[in-house]
Amino acid sequence: MAWVAIRYGPRHAEKRASDGGFAFWVDTQPDDYHDGHPNAMTYGNGPCVIVKRTGDVWHLASNPDSLPIYGARSAKELARTMRAAGMNPNIPDETIGGTLADLPDPAARKVDHHAHLVRWLSSNGWQEDAYRIDDRVFAFVVVPTPEISGNGPIFVVKRTAGVWYLGSSPAVHAAAYGARGEAEFYAALLSVVPQADPRQPHDRIPQSYENPF
Repeated sequence: MAWVAIRYGPRHAEKRASDGGFAFWVDTQPDDYHDGHPNAMTYGNGPCVIVKRTGDVWHLASNPDSLPIYGARSAKELARTMRAAGMNPNIPDETIGGTLADLPDPAARKVDHHAHLVRWLSSNGWQEDAYRIDDRVFAFVVVPTPEISGNGPIFVVKRTAGVWYLGSSPAVHAAAYGARGEAEFYAALLSVVPQADPRQPHDRIPQSYENPF
């Protein structure tokens, strides 16, 4: 429950999570919806599933192709239904590591990671007025200021500290920005850059800043 409370807030943490035997299923609707306001429902996002044995987490969609995944009753069935929906069951969106008690609160996590990324950018000669950083939950996106740099955005996957330079291709940008999780990001990247390898990012932020991703 600690991870759920950190990610989605503590008010409805117990209500959000249900035990599916091999995994936990977590409702990702906003607090207002759980407070009894049906108009607060968001569309497109399904539940997330957390496999107990590995701590692997996938953030699911609510499109028709994804619905069979919700009925999985084992890790094997989860993998099969994911493949049928076009997902890669070998690449989770994130993995819960260590003990839940060791997880930091959301504010501390966000500030620390942001500062870690800023230090890396600074070490590579980036001035703070030359970019902005957007937080997309599974990754940070460094967006160069157009009038200063003609380069495209940079995606930094939090779980791996992998850095992906997206260049100036509109097709690559559209694919990457449409991703809602790490697995979707890799799948989207491969759809427009078939030679890309999720295991080999263009760069990787070093772990020497005391607070790695």
